[in-house]
Amino acid sequence: MGKLELPVRFRRKTRVIHQSARVRASGGPPSRRFRVAVIGHLREEKDPFRAALALAHLRDLPEIEVVHLGEALSASMARTAKRLMRTDPRYRWLGNVPHWAALRWLSRSHALVVSSRMEGGANVICEAAAARVPVIASRVSGNIGMLGRGYPGYYHLADERGLAHQIRRAARDPAYHARLKHLLTVRSPLFRPEAERESLRKLLAELKPSPSRQSPPPSRSSRTGPKLRR
Repeated sequence: MGKLELPVRFRRKTRVIHQSARVRASGGPPSRRFRVAVIGHLREEKDPFRAALALAHLRDLPEIEVVHLGEALSASMARTAKRLMRTDPRYRWLGNVPHWAALRWLSRSHALVVSSRMEGGANVICEAAAARVPVIASRVSGNIGMLGRGYPGYYHLADERGLAHQIRRAARDPAYHARLKHLLTVRSPLFRPEAERESLRKLLAELKPSPSRQSPPPSRSSRTGPKLRR
């Protein structure tokens, strides 16, 4: 989507290369709970607590839990996370964890929430596609560029009621959950390592000058250098 924000005269020179991810399966989600993962450091541009706030509109669904992974980048963010855990024990902030552990939590979740206020293209969406975990995301250009314009799993930015509605649908409507998973699977070839390598190869091939555009070889006289004067 960033390509559309460039002046028209530059778009023909622009190439979009999706980043890739590879995730090993490590078990499935729990059967008695509907687990929602939020993965990302706690900072303002990620709108990190929107999923936790959405739980207030899901009080009739005690089986829903939100597991939040990521380091608090300020003391106030840490205090807010701890307060929200006290308010609703269905929200669990586990702090910073190794990447492999985050991927394990992701693969064992029913859905991933990406609530960013601004996003250039979240790598965790690539990882969710590789793990076949449906994504519920804020309707911002970075997420739309990754998931597609027609993806039905968006909610309006900073709207916890809208997010709660999408989580409820995913938890209670198997057909909707399956549709999100299917549409993400359809887009998953964009995020495979071999696709990223091929896109980079094509880009480098474009940068290589063609023989007709290469500079002519230097003349014989220029190769011998200047003559010495005695």
